[in-house]
Amino acid sequence: MTQREALEALCTRACGQAQATQAPVLASFATVSTVSGGIDPVAELEARDACYEQADFRFVWARPKDGLTLAARGAAVRFRASGPRRFHDMLEQVETALKAAVCAQDGEADAGGAPYALGGFAFFDELDDSQWPGFGTAQMAVPAWMALQTNGTTRTVVSTFVQPGDHPARMAEFLAGQLEGTNGQPAAASSDKRETRFPARAGAFQRADEVEGHRHWLRMVRNVLAGIKSGKLSKVVLARAVDLFRSAPVSPYTILKALRAAYPDCFSFLVDPGGGQHFMGATPERLANLRDGLMRFGALAGSAPRGERSEADDALGQHLLDDPKERHEHAIVVDAILEAIRPFGGEPELPDAPRLVKLSNVQHLYTPISLRPQEPASLLSLLARLHPTPAVGGFPQETALDLIRDQEDFDRGWYAGPIGWVNARGDGEFAVALRSGAFRDGRVRLFTGAGIVADSDPETEYFETQLKLQPLLSALAHG
Repeated sequence: MTQREALEALCTRACGQAQATQAPVLASFATVSTVSGGIDPVAELEARDACYEQADFRFVWARPKDGLTLAARGAAVRFRASGPRRFHDMLEQVETALKAAVCAQDGEADAGGAPYALGGFAFFDELDDSQWPGFGTAQMAVPAWMALQTNGTTRTVVSTFVQPGDHPARMAEFLAGQLEGTNGQPAAASSDKRETRFPARAGAFQRADEVEGHRHWLRMVRNVLAGIKSGKLSKVVLARAVDLFRSAPVSPYTILKALRAAYPDCFSFLVDPGGGQHFMGATPERLANLRDGLMRFGALAGSAPRGERSEADDALGQHLLDDPKERHEHAIVVDAILEAIRPFGGEPELPDAPRLVKLSNVQHLYTPISLRPQEPASLLSLLARLHPTPAVGGFPQETALDLIRDQEDFDRGWYAGPIGWVNARGDGEFAVALRSGAFRDGRVRLFTGAGIVADSDPETEYFETQLKLQPLLSALAHG
């Protein structure tokens, strides 16, 4: 059977199911690249950009340490949810669509869990649409085109949403166009259009005056410390925003290349819902991973700078391991994760003490946690229980979140929210969207934060936030 015949057979099945049930159904087709070593999904995404409207969905997820890169464009279907039940509402929509999907593979290729739903959630269950156009408080999409590279093998998955009455030949034609990278438009125009949209260089970014920002930070920390001293709470994670400007936009692919190279242990990500702004970064913090029924989590809290020489670096790391303030901050996060996953049953596995995770500019206390639950669980139901952990919110949770709303002078939007993917098998991974920024035209808003506990010093915590800005500031220097 040729590939075109396989596509037509798939679409005939999908159209028949849609007609029989009088309900729309996803149709997904997977194929494996025959190129030795696979292709880089991000490079392929960049090459395909000109074949899509700017309002189309775009997503990247990469962790070089795991040999995994995922890139996607277009939306076969989008899922949105809002309000306090947004995780549960999203779970219902996504699971219903993925379980009913009709899938096929090219030759002997494994569908690899296709189709996939990609996206994320805002930190709070409300946000300012003018600051986060097109994002909403929860959005995921099954992409029209997706490339997934795992350890050198690249799998391409194309999908479409079939309605009752749709014609199989027309659906097959669309999927064939997705595989070929034309999306119904001539591919030859891609380089010119991409150059117009993302000029090579446009001078350095100008940084907004941070004097008042520094003063505001010190006021926020002092107010939080007063709340901690009163006994109302034990930790609050405050954030600040840094605004940068220049005359023209920067290519997100340039930024992604720099982040992937400099931070292979981190999750580099890009989310662009098509509203004129994209959100990207490189976060070290996994929120939850679910694979073959095994849950994995990462408690990441407590920070110190890196030393220029190995002796100084080791000393800073040991001080972090021994510091009662940092260990207390870390223990709050570990305890919160354990409490969140307790209803799933099973016995969590974790080390007796945290270890160090050393990134290029900062090191953290880290405790890996795993659990094989007694009953099957979904990844999105896990997120509903975990978010926000004390690593990005505080403890007690509601008191800390009320103080964050009262003190911070900007909309967090998707900063520090869960971002990631889930597939039809139920496997998936979400990280906490830290070390990140929102990009719109020539404007960039970078986000950074620090956990405040009883022994926190306002100036020291400000220095920590400056350290956490470095990944994106360094990447922007390449743009």
